[in-house]
This record gives sequence, C-alpha cells and structure tokens, in this order.
Amino acid sequence: MRGFYLTIELLKELLEEDINVHTIVHGLKSGMDINKKNIFPLAHLQVTSSTADNQFISFTFEVAVVDLRNISKKIVTDKWLQNDNELDNLNTCHAVLNRLVTKLRLQNNADKIQLNNMPTLTPIIFEDMNLLDGWRTELELIIPNNEINVCT
Repeated sequence: MRGFYLTIELLKELLEEDINVHTIVHGLKSGMDINKKNIFPLAHLQVTSSTADNQFISFTFEVAVVDLRNISKKIVTDKWLQNDNELDNLNTCHAVLNRLVTKLRLQNNADKIQLNNMPTLTPIIFEDMNLLDGWRTELELIIPNNEINVCT
C-alpha cells in the first residue's frame, strides 16, 4: 500500500536536489501560487491517474515548474527581450524538468521505480492571468506491484 508514497516521494527528492527549485508543493494547481511565502522557482506535483496489473502499479503525475514574471517599469525599446524575464523563466524551468526527466531515465533505486513514458514539455505563459511562466509535463512512473498476495 506504499507505492503511491514511494513514487511521489522520489519525485520530491529529485526536485529538492535541483539548485533552481526553491519550493515544492502538491495538490490542485489552482492553489499553486496563492501562498505568499512561496519562493520561486516552484515545482508543483499533482497525481492525475493510476493503473495496476499483476506486475506493476502505474502513477501519472503532472509536474509543473514555474517562476514569477518580473516586469520592469523602465521603458524598453528591445522588442525581443521586452521589459520582463519571460525567456529567463522559460529557460530555467525547462532545465529543471529536463534534469528531472534525465534522472528518472537513469534512476536505479531500491524501490525499482521507473519512468514509463517519453514526456512532452508544454509551456506555461502567464497562465490563468497570474504572473507565472514555466513548463509542465506528465510523468508516468511504474513500480512493482508487491501488494498482491495470490494464494495457490
């Protein structure tokens, strides 16, 4: 009965190792940025589905990494960089998810948790009228199903 805890804890531990992640939260994404004490960049985990068979339990997580958009009050004439850090946010958050996916692919852990999909990263740009930019992806992690005892 610990498969879920083991998989979400692995994700949390790998994100904690990342120098660019300062806050890790979970739950509904509508509450992702409402805590004024959050320090960005922030990683958000939300489980979206699970399946199980006799061999494996699968958990799919949406993982988002976002940073706060800083908008300068100075008049800027650079049409490429504009007056904010949008490109910096996208670069930093993409790097965090890239490192996470790479570590999961190379992962050799005692619980035998494995990445079971080829994640696609999707940009988050000023989503829901907040000041957050970053990337999100879905990660399917599988773990051996040791919870079934079949008597023969």
